[in-house]
This record gives sequence, C-alpha cells and structure tokens, in this order.
Amino acid sequence: MRPATRLLIFTTSPLRGEAWRALLTRQPTLEVADVVSVIPGAADASSASDIPVVFVDMTLLDVDRVRQLRRGSPHAGLLFLVSSYELAQILPLLQAGATGFVDHNTDVADLARAIIAVGRGELVLPPRIAARALAALTRGDATPSADLVEPLTQREREVLGLLAQGLTNKDIAQELFVSVRTVEAHLRNVYGKLGVRSRTEAALWAVEHGISAGGEEGENR
Repeated sequence: MRPATRLLIFTTSPLRGEAWRALLTRQPTLEVADVVSVIPGAADASSASDIPVVFVDMTLLDVDRVRQLRRGSPHAGLLFLVSSYELAQILPLLQAGATGFVDHNTDVADLARAIIAVGRGELVLPPRIAARALAALTRGDATPSADLVEPLTQREREVLGLLAQGLTNKDIAQELFVSVRTVEAHLRNVYGKLGVRSRTEAALWAVEHGISAGGEEGENR
C-alpha cells in the first residue's frame, strides 16, 4: 500500500481551510500537512517540507498568485478548485503553472484521487477538456523545443500519445497492459529526452508534433 499523500491547503478563507482540513483528514490516503492563507507561507511550507501537493481554493483565481505558488513550489502539483472547466479560465492557470483542476461537483473520493494524481506529477482534467486545453495551448508560443537529446522508443511514444489524450498513469498502464511503475519509468525517460519538466509540457510537445496514441507521428497543422 502506498504511503498517504501529503498536501498543503491554500485558501484565502481560514474558515474554509479548516473545513477542508476536517474533510480531507478523514481520507486514509491523504495527510494534511498544513492550512495557510498567505502565499509566502504556502510557498515556504511546501518547499521546506517537501510536500508534493498544494490544493488551492481561492475566491478569485489570480494568475499572479498562481505564478507565485509555482515559483515557491517548483516541484509540487498545484490542484485548483474551479467553478467550471471553461477554457478561458483553465488556460491562463495552466500557463501559470497549475497541474490539475476539480470543480464543485467533484465528490470527496474523486477529490482524493485527484490530489494523489497531481502528487504523482499527472495532469488532472476531464479527458475531453484536457484535449481541448492542450490543443489551445499549442497555438501559443510556450511549446518545448523539438530537438531531442535521444530518440523516443516506440513504447515511449505510445505512452506519450496516451498522456496527450489526458489519460492518467493508471489508465495508460491498463491500455498498454503494463504496471503503473513501468509507465512512470517510461515518463521519466520521456521527460529527459524531451527536455521538459512537467506532464503538461510533455503533452504539449506530443500534440504539437502529432504523436498519436499509437506512437505514430502525424503531420503538424
């Protein structure tokens, strides 16, 4: 059994923060390390204590605050509570460093799974939204370089193609009939070869370069 995923709760409302603490502490797969309401505290705590997830509940989703959290917590997954999965709201947050989103209709079990997933470095979005978001982001100028340190293997291309469709590591493992740890190993290799640091950057590279779920490269449009 995997150890509980540690998380930091960041919210501008201390009362809501304590409510989240009470709710999430009941989940055996989670460990709430702290609740903070100011960004320096969130950044310092997540960096110093090696906390892999920051769950963010802000009344107003301020892109500048997201950037501050990302700078202070460069290796943490940033999971945001949003009112809806509208691209106009999601895209700026992804560009600022967000790695996952849940809305107000998410139940507690799905929220716990989302927290664990972003802690593993996964991009958490409904698949239909993930595909649209990645396609929209590729029209910007934040696409990783096309130059590879080393060519991808066929299996790495397959994993990358499935990742670009918004599948989780577990979904990819089931699709390819391998273990989750094998998928994680392939992704580490992919990140190194692409010269990227996040799941989102890898997915953007795949979409930009036409990597399909079958691992084949199509024509860029």
